[in-house]
Amino acid sequence: MGIPLPILRIKKGNIWLGGNDGLWRFDPDRGRGSFINFTTGFVGYIYEDRKGNIWTSSEGADTHTWLLSRYDEQSLRAEKATATPIWKEEGMLFGILEDKNGNIWFGTLNGVCRYDGKSFNHFK
Repeated sequence: MGIPLPILRIKKGNIWLGGNDGLWRFDPDRGRGSFINFTTGFVGYIYEDRKGNIWTSSEGADTHTWLLSRYDEQSLRAEKATATPIWKEEGMLFGILEDKNGNIWFGTLNGVCRYDGKSFNHFK
């Protein structure tokens, strides 16, 4: 049995897919639908915040570190949007959620982190 792939359908109708082959977007409104690849490294989690930004957790270049990255909603209109790295952690990152105040929460092997857009609070 393989690892389940993260799949996210966003408000605008696109479908985001992650996994071993990176981050992909399926746009059902283009002809018969089209796939666009944004990264080639493993993507474990995908989340859309209330502003339409896409957040991902993915393996770093050395595979011992993981990155929390944000794709700004504006840049997602391009076929080659670029991610802004937000957090780097040795070991995996688990889950990504937004609270009612707009803070982004994610899990690590060492606890839970909250990102308020400027700084991090790490809870062990």
